Amino acid sequence: MVKRVVTGCVAVLLLLASCHAAAPDATAPGTVATATTAAEPAESAREQQRPAVISCEFPDTPGAHELAERIMTDQTLIQATAGTVAFAVHDDQTGVGCERNGSAVFEAASIIKVSTVTALFWQAETQGLEVTEDERWLAELAITVSDNDAQQQLWESIGGAEGVAEFFAAAGMSATTPSYEDDDWGMSEVTVGDQLRLIRHLVDGTLLNRADSDFILDLMHRVDPEQFWGISAGAPEDAEVMLKNGWLDDPLPCDDWAEFCEVTWTHNSIGHVASPTASYSMAVLSSGNPSHEEGQVLVSDVAARVAAAVLG
Repeated sequence: MVKRVVTGCVAVLLLLASCHAAAPDATAPGTVATATTAAEPAESAREQQRPAVISCEFPDTPGAHELAERIMTDQTLIQATAGTVAFAVHDDQTGVGCERNGSAVFEAASIIKVSTVTALFWQAETQGLEVTEDERWLAELAITVSDNDAQQQLWESIGGAEGVAEFFAAAGMSATTPSYEDDDWGMSEVTVGDQLRLIRHLVDGTLLNRADSDFILDLMHRVDPEQFWGISAGAPEDAEVMLKNGWLDDPLPCDDWAEFCEVTWTHNSIGHVASPTASYSMAVLSSGNPSHEEGQVLVSDVAARVAAAVLG
């Protein structure tokens, strides 16, 4: 049995103790709690952002309650930003899982490469085949240096959108929609919840065998240092970080005759952090960032703040 506790308050409040929310049933094995915060004042209703929402699911233990409360009451995690940002995190030590803007949909950019490589191994396992050395080399290029040509070859080899859609169904990633344009896989639509689910499949070995899961995680551990931002922010110094980032620019509507069109940026980061004292998986997705640099800073800042809450 899971008990759901929801507040309608528009300020960030301690969910389990504020607004006269019902107290959790002490006998319930888990609790789902949702906190809603008001958007910052806008000049017009058109400019007003939708309320930011943080929801947490956690077992009924003191440590889990403490962490969930810490995340849901951290105002730095729910304040308005220039664009749209969402995160999902799962802490292995307490069993707490939390999301911000869990229903928001984002363009995948290059984080889709983790899904593509995982789908490659999933197809091989379910068909009783072996992933070839050439395919492993393409997987390494796609993940460690984000090689688009390698990704394209793998995308085609697994059957494109149709093939990866079968994988998404098997993985329980029901909110993810692949792009059906042959070379527009980066425009696939993703959510933080599904991306977190993918990472947890790899960490827990629940979709692929242990060896194949570890192969993919090792590739994520060996990502090019220039692309090592996002989930790595705020990780313990002795942690092993496995991540994959993605970014792309989105041209804003403009006249055909315009010499330059303004753009906004999508920046995403997914991965897992493990150390002797911590183990957590995280996804941070964002869109509408004013620049490439600001998008990187935003995603890294959110990841660091979530990590700080998890690490206490």
